[in-house]
Amino acid sequence: MNWISITFFSLAFFIWCTMLKRGADIISPARVFGFTWSIVFGLAELKLSKLQFEWTFTDWVFVLMGPISFLVGIFIVYILNMGNKLLSIDEIRQKVREQKVNETKLFYLILLVFITYIIGYITIFLIKGQIPIFSFSPSAARTEFSSFGVGLFIHNMPVVVFFSLIYHLLVHNNRGKKMILKIVGFSTAITYLFLLQRYSLMMMAIMSFVLLYYSSRYIRFRTMIIFISIGILVFYSVAILRAGKIIQLVLYKSSQMKFSYEYAIFTEPYMYVVMNVENFVHAVSKLEQHTYGYFTFNYVLSLTGIKHWVEEYFTIIETPFLFSGYNTYTLFWTFYRDFGVFGLTFIPVTLGVFVGSIYYSLRRNPTIKIVSSYCVIVFVMGLSFFINLLGFLWFVYIIGWMLIIFKFVQKHPVLE
Repeated sequence: MNWISITFFSLAFFIWCTMLKRGADIISPARVFGFTWSIVFGLAELKLSKLQFEWTFTDWVFVLMGPISFLVGIFIVYILNMGNKLLSIDEIRQKVREQKVNETKLFYLILLVFITYIIGYITIFLIKGQIPIFSFSPSAARTEFSSFGVGLFIHNMPVVVFFSLIYHLLVHNNRGKKMILKIVGFSTAITYLFLLQRYSLMMMAIMSFVLLYYSSRYIRFRTMIIFISIGILVFYSVAILRAGKIIQLVLYKSSQMKFSYEYAIFTEPYMYVVMNVENFVHAVSKLEQHTYGYFTFNYVLSLTGIKHWVEEYFTIIETPFLFSGYNTYTLFWTFYRDFGVFGLTFIPVTLGVFVGSIYYSLRRNPTIKIVSSYCVIVFVMGLSFFINLLGFLWFVYIIGWMLIIFKFVQKHPVLE
């Protein structure tokens, strides 16, 4: 282990220790984002695969520019809020639990989202003729289980589970409806698990964790460890179901790992973490033309149906300069590819300011809508080393559902 890895792992350990401080917010934006990227850079510098290469000083400047700019944005909001009275975590929990919602509308909207999910699920099954987990080739079937338009409906899963959890937290009594929502939420999560698609499962898990943290005393340091362990177990159980031993061997060989095959099970988690920044560094040094918003506003082009036309007309290659089978580049690649150094600095700073503003709104006057918004933000920050979720149509679709539901069910917000 070299001094760079030691430095980043030490930074991650320091951030972890600050979480142990009494009254500390363990999922504040700087902690979540800083811890995530410290681990990523520490692992990347281990160079456990022959596909990885040594980074130059210039490479480090570019790869650090996005994360540092994002943290600068958060720091700006922190400075602006110095001296303001902020609520403790216990006070936030109390205020969130005092929130009022229209329980009847919330219940029926959850059922509506669930019914839409089932319609999409059955429709795609009838079109494709198989469910990935039961197919002969699960790894291939999971990527094919979709259909334009109706394919969005299967992404209702985190909405169903998340708002079912909100119902249980904020609505008292109504045991019959709560039992129905338990069945609905459980069946939605299980049937989605059969699709072997992990993003929405991770979104559901992370958002539920954050919601429980800010609205109850269920999430403490010990339960956080248990929650994360279960999440990792589920995540990689899906990976094993998707791949199997033979694919694991192929992945180990194709990734050219430097450690023994006895530890081949660590190939996928390691490579899925480090190859994003490796791809970013490799592509930044070769990119000569920018796409001026094509990827940043990808969801708009997808929604209008002109995405593929624009892609073909301008001969846009979605994943350029790949040198391995891994095809993701981190959140910040999108901004650099569209707008260059300006996109790599100004946009992350702006995002950091936005994230910081939401967080400090939560610390001053928490509402269930603000808490839910921050739940989504934590998910985006947690996967920022992997992909830019902000440009995906399915992600914007989920946000749309959340906004619609809150418009109809939230009432009597707590005033300062």
